[in-house]
Amino acid sequence: MKAVTDDTECSICTEVFTDPRVLPCLHAYCLKCIQDWFKDKLPGDVVACPLCRKESTIPEQGLEGFPRNFWVEKMLHVREQLTSIEAQSAPCSMCTYRATSETAKIDAATTYCR
Repeated sequence: MKAVTDDTECSICTEVFTDPRVLPCLHAYCLKCIQDWFKDKLPGDVVACPLCRKESTIPEQGLEGFPRNFWVEKMLHVREQLTSIEAQSAPCSMCTYRATSETAKIDAATTYCR
């Protein structure tokens, strides 16, 4: 799960990607993050990647013109599925706490905090 988590977090905001976009250097960022990072830039301006500093030109459509990162979007779906599976198999902490014997039935948690 750690590798999936690393691949699904933006290196600018360190949150899970929202609307991931990829720069020509193949580094991905949330659209909002690159909009904030390059807030004073216009289409046609040259910008440097926040990570590798490789320069690229903002597309005619603006920052929204950078392609969506479909690989990251697929990884976000995998992350969601893994999180769901982990939640289904996690034991309920209240049932575990209240168990009076080793053979007591401990149900899977249906709600949990992150």
